[in-house]
Amino acid sequence: MKLFLNELINSVGFVFKRHLYLYFIPAIMISFMFYWFVKGGGGITNLLSFTEDWWVIGWIVKTLESIISTVSFILFQFIILVALTPINSMLSEKMKEEVTGVKPTFSMAQLLKSIGRSIKIFTVAFSSEMILLLLIWFFSFFIGEWVSQIVGFVVTSYFIGFSFYDFALDLDGKTSKESWSWGKSNISLVLASGLLFSITIYIPEQSGLLFLYVISISIVPHLLTIATTAVYFKTKNIES
Repeated sequence: MKLFLNELINSVGFVFKRHLYLYFIPAIMISFMFYWFVKGGGGITNLLSFTEDWWVIGWIVKTLESIISTVSFILFQFIILVALTPINSMLSEKMKEEVTGVKPTFSMAQLLKSIGRSIKIFTVAFSSEMILLLLIWFFSFFIGEWVSQIVGFVVTSYFIGFSFYDFALDLDGKTSKESWSWGKSNISLVLASGLLFSITIYIPEQSGLLFLYVISISIVPHLLTIATTAVYFKTKNIES
């Protein structure tokens, strides 16, 4: 965990050291797009808010609001990460070079392969997460809504955190099955990165502030990719 925190701090210096500023421009543009999309799409449940006092109908509306809010939050995170995959893949390669000294050779085929792998990972993660969250929602009637929300947040963060490490796992030649196995063996590292990203996405979504969207979408994902790649390869060097 200490290594992760150190590398997260070092990732900022790495960006300045390697002059990687231009890599953040696409993410900044995406952050503005998502800001306007989220701001414009928040009126669906508001239109139904007047029915919340209508006994059974009100309970159904509140339940639907909760489901829509949860699913949209998860989709929001996954779509952001899919959109940033090409840049994150290249940043991961640069950090691998920094740690291992092996200079990567750019290949469009490899980039497309990485994008395809990321989409596959995200699809499996999202499907698994929906099943788990459905079970958590069912048990929320017994354990309480707040407990289920916390558990759901942690589950989401695990899958999100794993997606950051998968860039390094892919560069190391690990198959998807081997990557999932690594993720299960390093839950604390995976959760740390996932929780950080989820929190930085949750805060701007709740506040609606543009500058927080820019920070959470255009800066945090790239720094996390750099940091998790460094953690993976440095941990591997220590173990070997």
